Amino acid sequence: MKDVKNELNDVLQDVQTVVFDLDGTLYDKRGLAGRIVSRLWWCMPMLAAERLARRAMKNKMYDSAEAFYEAFFEQMAKGHYWTGKIADKWYNKVYLPTMVRAIHRYHHPREEVMAIVREGQRRGLTMAIYSDYGCVEDKLHALGIDPELFEVRIDAPATGGLKPAKGSVNKLMKMLGADPKTTLFVGDRDDKDGEAARVVGAKYLKINND
Repeated sequence: MKDVKNELNDVLQDVQTVVFDLDGTLYDKRGLAGRIVSRLWWCMPMLAAERLARRAMKNKMYDSAEAFYEAFFEQMAKGHYWTGKIADKWYNKVYLPTMVRAIHRYHHPREEVMAIVREGQRRGLTMAIYSDYGCVEDKLHALGIDPELFEVRIDAPATGGLKPAKGSVNKLMKMLGADPKTTLFVGDRDDKDGEAARVVGAKYLKINND
């Protein structure tokens, strides 16, 4: 990525709304997966099922977060000894809290991305978090970032789908009242964040993890 600190005017030219991904964008998530596995080694089948369920749910849209998660947890339970309700409990009471604790202990905000946040605040831009996972505010607190910097703080499943499903991105844009022509998506994955920008015709800035 270009030196954002020195080129913020170029990055934010004609931008009124900035949508930030969270994991891998606001902080470098390298090492996070290993830290989660080291703490949850005893439930490796559940971890694998969560990954596979996300792949199976790609581009599927539901009317609500509740409908999405019901289908998601049932997908996690397919072919296993646990039920969707057990998957739900594990995901929300074990998996996500473990992720938040690991972020708090080992990870820090990216200075180059926070420079965009600060400049966006100075300019009075509308800013949002659009995450792949839940516990958005808990993660922001874990990183020492004030959630109130962002007018909208949401995970994609709360819209009824996963990134980069067009229906999910459209719901986000409607929520923000944003014009795609003056919206910038900032993320670390072209297949998710970049594609989310492209499906609505917005701009995209990729954060490299090299």
